[in-house]
Amino acid sequence: MRTYILIFSVWFLIGLDLVSKFFFQNLYFWKICDILNNSLDIFTLCHTEKYIPILWEYFWFQLASNNWVAFSLPLQGYFLQIVTVVIIGFLGRYYIQTEYKKKSKLLDIGYALIFAWAISHAYERIFHGYVVDFIAVKYFAILNFADIFISVGAFLIFCAYALSWKHR
Repeated sequence: MRTYILIFSVWFLIGLDLVSKFFFQNLYFWKICDILNNSLDIFTLCHTEKYIPILWEYFWFQLASNNWVAFSLPLQGYFLQIVTVVIIGFLGRYYIQTEYKKKSKLLDIGYALIFAWAISHAYERIFHGYVVDFIAVKYFAILNFADIFISVGAFLIFCAYALSWKHR
């Protein structure tokens, strides 16, 4: 049963990521932007800049396509696609051979988050050549849910390791 829950969770999260990116790329989102622009003054940049403030000037929605790897490291093209698939493959093999046997819910959730969002990114890179980003953070970067939840998954895995080390 645990295996089925993990597989379903990964597929659900992949779907959620792709739907969120479709929503932000689709014109409906920017029509909402126009409606808000007409009713509130704070959305004056919304239509022309494709910019919607979320939390004052620190977070906003802004559509961008990312041709590079995380943090704009200079890897792209076929090499990046191959490296992405190989890393996901090795991580999957490691999880199945080593971590799955531990039956830790924290590890399962962490790896499920990482797999789902990494597979979603790999899909976009292979079939579109870029990843859609839409959450801008002042002084940092423009990212998406996948970027956030890969970091959350890594943090959960770190916590699981820290807890298991503490109990030894």
